Amino acid sequence: MDHDSKMSEGRVMRVVIVGGGTVGLCTAVFLARQGVSVHVLERRPKVNDHPRAFGLTDRSAEILREAGIEVDTAQFARGLMSGPSLAELTPVTTKFERPEIGPAKLGSCPQDLVDRAAVALLRELGSRVDFDSEVVAVADDSVTTADGRVVTADYVIAADGVRSRIRELLGIGVTGPGELDGSNVLGGSHMLNVLFRAELPAPPLSMTFLRNERAAGILYRVDEAGRWIFHIRNGDPDTPAEQIQQQIRDATGVADAEPEIISQIPWSSTAQVADVFRRGNFFLVGDAAHAVPPVGGFGLNMGIADGHNLAWKLAAGGDALLDTYEAERRPVALFSMRQSVIRAQNHTLHWNNDPSLAAERAAVGMAGIMIPVVGYRYDSPAVVDPEPLPDLENLVLDGAPGSRLPHLWLPDGRSTVDLVDGFTLLTGTAADHWLDAAREVDITAHAVAGWAEAAHIKEDGAVLVRPDGFVGWRTATTRTDASSERQLRDVLDRILCRQRPGALTQEA
Repeated sequence: MDHDSKMSEGRVMRVVIVGGGTVGLCTAVFLARQGVSVHVLERRPKVNDHPRAFGLTDRSAEILREAGIEVDTAQFARGLMSGPSLAELTPVTTKFERPEIGPAKLGSCPQDLVDRAAVALLRELGSRVDFDSEVVAVADDSVTTADGRVVTADYVIAADGVRSRIRELLGIGVTGPGELDGSNVLGGSHMLNVLFRAELPAPPLSMTFLRNERAAGILYRVDEAGRWIFHIRNGDPDTPAEQIQQQIRDATGVADAEPEIISQIPWSSTAQVADVFRRGNFFLVGDAAHAVPPVGGFGLNMGIADGHNLAWKLAAGGDALLDTYEAERRPVALFSMRQSVIRAQNHTLHWNNDPSLAAERAAVGMAGIMIPVVGYRYDSPAVVDPEPLPDLENLVLDGAPGSRLPHLWLPDGRSTVDLVDGFTLLTGTAADHWLDAAREVDITAHAVAGWAEAAHIKEDGAVLVRPDGFVGWRTATTRTDASSERQLRDVLDRILCRQRPGALTQEA
């Protein structure tokens, strides 16, 4: 199917997303906001009420904010405590001052609340979300549901989880150690995730490891409405509710607690990455593309970033550009999988982010916690002259091509992050020629005081930011024979993979 020619006819692009979990729904929003016709197919009868994750990183909060997915986040202090009961807890996590990366702050928001907000927004945008729609077969330009419906599309995105049916139907294998033993603080791979409601004393930190002679488990505070998650090692989902209620009482030490068991989900700690993220017109995102152990909280957040990266490329069009989705996101997935496994094997270092332990982290291959969150860099044809990470310990957002743009507060209270609107050119204060060039090629441009220092350019230099907030190109100065407009057009062509990379000369 020649999608480029079909899109050139002016017909709206149609994308089917298989999987209506958080990653699938968020990806649908990212696409719908760019004018793409989106149809979500979810096998379950409704939004899943059982949140398997609820920690949004600063980067994910930033993406949801940009997309208009409005959720209230609880500012629970992140970290781990342990003890024989909720009345006797000792902090395991050391205090860590997270660097400010932008206007959005990390917070706790259960997946079900994100999902409901995304579904509501999708319906406002005119997109279709069908529940009770399990996909059982695929063809080059369509999928077939269990009730016999054939849904055609220009592209299909598989967001159907770690046991992805689409990945299986496409014959895509996975790489990685698979299910892990001893990858959590309870020492086992199989866990029972129990969602319940109860009045319990709130621990100072978001995660609590409880162990005594009667019971053990990991307790998470889900929200401020009295919902909790309790993880039981090797728990049996057929265990009577009364027995699980007693386990919760025994573990927490709250003898008069009356836990209302809402739902239970068994899970295994898994580490795997799909061998390819694209096959023809099909793309994998989220757990369908990669599964990582929960240590570090990378999984859900990585999936949101997958969809954000893919959405603008689908909207822009072009097979060569779409190939950069795998080129950029699969290395991030492999890196994050390794980091999560390393953290699972080195709990003490994971929970202690003290800078003085940098050498010990480096010795076991553990990166600083902010690197998998937002500090990674892309190296693909959609970045002009990408620059590698200077090190794996410190977060460096300095305007280097391939990195997320630097955050700088503006006089009106906004951030440079808020200025990104499609392709966006950010310049120093002596770069009128770049502002003129941006107008000629019809992209947004801003001259920003202090940007030269933040982005490591001179006042007549410029940085071209891609729609996903990553730097696509940087020129420190304009001492070049090429006109600014011509140079900018050439750069856009290269990032959009519309021509073979040519020589772009510049002087630092």
